[in-house]
Amino acid sequence: MKKNFYFNIVTCVFLLSSTIFCQIPNAGFENWTSGNPDNWEASNSGQFITITQSTDAHSGSYSVKGDVLSINGFSIPPALITKFVYTGRPSSLSGYYKLTSVSSDSLVITVALYKNNNGIGAGIFHTHVNAGSFLQFTAPIVYDLNDTPDSAAISIALMPASNPHSGSSFNIDDLSFGSATAVNDKNINSHLSFELKQNYPNPFNPSTNIQYSIGSSQFVVLKVYNILGKDVATLVNDNQPAGKYSIKFNADNLSSGIYFYVMQAGSFHQVNKMILLK
Repeated sequence: MKKNFYFNIVTCVFLLSSTIFCQIPNAGFENWTSGNPDNWEASNSGQFITITQSTDAHSGSYSVKGDVLSINGFSIPPALITKFVYTGRPSSLSGYYKLTSVSSDSLVITVALYKNNNGIGAGIFHTHVNAGSFLQFTAPIVYDLNDTPDSAAISIALMPASNPHSGSSFNIDDLSFGSATAVNDKNINSHLSFELKQNYPNPFNPSTNIQYSIGSSQFVVLKVYNILGKDVATLVNDNQPAGKYSIKFNADNLSSGIYFYVMQAGSFHQVNKMILLK
């Protein structure tokens, strides 16, 4: 309940924001006012400060730092979001990150492209692997329509597996739109015996099948996220022997839109997109 309440607040901030830009605003997080990064909505509120300015930067003077805040036994994860005018069709969102993950708390970065407030493209980057120095990430963007977007939105959040854990944190710097081929991500499709197939049917209403295979006994996590990076379903969270698997995902309680399903099994990590049409 606490987690859902938190992300409902973030979603409302996103929808109500009236400041828009023609490029990624404050992409290097160099500009700050009253403790908040300019042109971004942060999860800071009163005494609840989860987003701060950091001198630990990939380039320039600053990066943005997000920390899980623990007060009287209640933990609050950090989040950032921005929406701005953008009229290109970028193939990816790239940037640099550091991550301290406690108990598999995950960094989730999403990008969405809109035309007349309708989503036409989206991408996601998701990891819970610790990174003590800045690494480049890339979120490839996939499109459903040939339209040219008129706006874009980017969200950055630390997503807990259950409840956020004190000590988890991230740094983000130097966001840019660019090509997904600029990053050599060895974790994606690095083992041919590991596979996450495209769901079928796709688009679907209200259920779809997801098939995957693992080449050795692994702890498998399979989750579904919306385009804001909110965890909406956990389909698998268990040790499994090598083999092929199929699972049915029912989206009766979800609204139409683009969703991502993310599989982590050992060093194997893959993200696929699916579309719910009601």
